[in-house]
Amino acid sequence: MKLEKIFVFMEPYDYNYRGQGFYIYPWSYNSYDQFQDGLREKYADYPPEVEEWEFVDSDGINAFCVDMDGVSEKNWEYLKELEDFGQDIGLDIYEIVEVAKYWDGKQDVDDLRDKHQGRYDSIEDYAYDLLDDIGVSDDLAERYFSFDKLGYALKVGGDLDAMFVDDWEDNYGSEDEAIEALEKFERDHNDEEIGEWYVYEVVGNLSSLGADTMKDYFDYKKFARDLSHDYELISGHIWSNN
Repeated sequence: MKLEKIFVFMEPYDYNYRGQGFYIYPWSYNSYDQFQDGLREKYADYPPEVEEWEFVDSDGINAFCVDMDGVSEKNWEYLKELEDFGQDIGLDIYEIVEVAKYWDGKQDVDDLRDKHQGRYDSIEDYAYDLLDDIGVSDDLAERYFSFDKLGYALKVGGDLDAMFVDDWEDNYGSEDEAIEALEKFERDHNDEEIGEWYVYEVVGNLSSLGADTMKDYFDYKKFARDLSHDYELISGHIWSNN
């Protein structure tokens, strides 16, 4: 939908003329002054006693409309800028208006450009893209590393078994003793604790795991939930809400 196809419906305040309003297309005019001239021409079609006009309805832009003038000059220009910005990022006028409404139509278009992060299906998709750009810092790793997921993988993948049993001669008197130690360790520790043991007792720290392993066991869902405090998904795009 193009902005020039958006209508505004105006109606006389006078009760005797209720239901006798008209449609006008504010952005089909080349300027705001021309729109106001067109509005006055339509008003002139009514008897002289019809002096006051009420905005009644529009094609999805009610929040930007007013009585008498239909649309203020500020909002007429604002929606023109919005449409241009929307076209730049692949949004039609309805979609970009939904974005503007989030900030009650009071956010400058330049500010919206700064807030725009791109097209995404979800905040979680944005989280993946963001981490590809900035990497997983030590702080992010401590907050979002999934130790339970790592611990589970160590168990089902056989790595935990190998650490206890493969070189049992180094730590145990027999292979059976090593297997018994493994079974006790698994009974006494949940997946998260096993993951923490591996990172801090075997490897040393999170950064020693390597970038690929960090990403494999990063809790993107939790990270996305926290991002949702500062970002919004509107009209299929991510926007900073700060």
